[in-house]
Amino acid sequence: MTFDSLIEKVVSQSQRNYLLFITSLGWAVVAAYVMITSFTLPLLAQEWNLSNIFASTIASSTFIGMFIGTLSAGIISDYFGRKKSAMFLLFIGSFFSVLSGFIGSPTLFIIFRILSGIGFGGSMPVLNAYLTEFLNVSIRGKYLVYLESSWAIGSIFIAIIHMFIARNFTWRLDYIFLGAGFIPFLLLFTVPESPKYLLIREKKEEFEKLFNYNIKEKIIVPKKEKVTINALFKKGYLVRSLNILLLWFTMSFGYYGIFVWVKGILAQKGVNVVLTDWYTFYMFLAQLPGYLLAAYLIEKIGRRKSVLLFALGTAISSVIFASVSSNILVLIFSLVVSIFCMGEWGLTYAYTPELYPTTMRGTANGVSGALTRFSGFIAPFYTSYFLERGNINIGLIGIAILFLLTGILNFIFLPETLKKEVD
Repeated sequence: MTFDSLIEKVVSQSQRNYLLFITSLGWAVVAAYVMITSFTLPLLAQEWNLSNIFASTIASSTFIGMFIGTLSAGIISDYFGRKKSAMFLLFIGSFFSVLSGFIGSPTLFIIFRILSGIGFGGSMPVLNAYLTEFLNVSIRGKYLVYLESSWAIGSIFIAIIHMFIARNFTWRLDYIFLGAGFIPFLLLFTVPESPKYLLIREKKEEFEKLFNYNIKEKIIVPKKEKVTINALFKKGYLVRSLNILLLWFTMSFGYYGIFVWVKGILAQKGVNVVLTDWYTFYMFLAQLPGYLLAAYLIEKIGRRKSVLLFALGTAISSVIFASVSSNILVLIFSLVVSIFCMGEWGLTYAYTPELYPTTMRGTANGVSGALTRFSGFIAPFYTSYFLERGNINIGLIGIAILFLLTGILNFIFLPETLKKEVD
C-alpha cells in the first residue's frame, strides 16, 4: 500500500477540513503580520521622523527574522515533527508581535520585528508541510491553494483592523491584534502529528494509536536519506530546485516590491492621501479571487500551465499598471495585478511540496521560504530607489520582466505533478 492510499484510508474528510481550518488561521495571522507594514510604515516614519531608507530598513527587518525562521524551521520540523514545531513558532511570532505594539523606539521595534519574524517565518513552511501530509493526491493541490488563499483573509483582516479601528486611535493597535496568532497555537493541541512523518520516523505504535488503525499491510515507506540543504541540489533535483527557487524569489520580490510601498506607488501615480488607504484595502480584497481562480485551474489545466498563465498575467498587468495615470485605471489594474500575483503565490505553495519526497519536503519548503525572505528584504529598497527618483513605472516594468522570464523557464523545466503521487 502506498502512503497516499493509507492517508486516504485513515484520515477523514472532516479531519482534513479541520486541519485546513487551523493551518489557514495560522497562515492568515502571518499574512496580517507581514501586510501590516503597508498601512503602518508611513505612520511609523512620521511619528519617529524616519527617512525613506530607515523606513525601508523597518520593512526589511520583517524579512530578516523570517529568513532566519524559515531557513531553520524546515530542517527542525523534519527532525522534531510538524506539530510541535508549528506550535512553538506560532507562539514566538504572536508573543513578540504583541510586544511590538508597546515599543517606543525604532531600534527596539526592529529587534522585536526580527524576533517575531523568526516565529512567523518559520511557521509557514512547517504548516505547509504539515497539511500536505494529511492529503491524498486527488485533493492535494486544491487544499494547498486554499491554505495559501488564507493569506488574502489575513491581509483583509489587518486592513479592516487598521481602517476601522486602529486608524482612529493608534497604529499600535494593529500590532496588538496580531495576538490572534495564539488561537491556532491553542487549536494545534487538538490535532495529531503528521501521519506520514510518524511512519517515516518509524513510530508505528504512535500512528496506530492516534489514527485508530492497525497496520497489517506493507506500507511503501520512502527511502531514508540524510536531510540536508545539499540534497536539494543533487542529481535528479538540481534543475527543479534552481527553477522553483527562481519562482519563489520572483514571487516575493514582485509582491513585496509592490505591496510594502503600495501607498507610495499610488501617491506617485496621483492618487490622493485619503484614497491610497482605500485603494490598498481594495487590492487586499482582490487577492481572494486570485487564489480561488488558481485553486480551480490548478486541478483543471495542471501546475505548469497555471504557473505560466499567472506569471504572464502578472507581467502584462504590471506593465499596464505602470503606464496608466487616471485614478480609475490605476485602481482597475492595481486590482488585476493583485489577482494574478496572489494566484501565482497560491500555485507556488501548492506546487513546491509536490516536487520533493516526504524526507526532503520540510527542508525544500524551508530553503524556498528563506530565499523568499531574502527577496522580500531587498524588495522594499528596490521600490524606494525608484520612488525617490520619481520613476516608479520603470521599477514596475522591471518586476514585469522578472515574472515573464520566470514563468517561461518554469514551464520549460519543471515537471507536471497533477494527480501524481509524492512519496
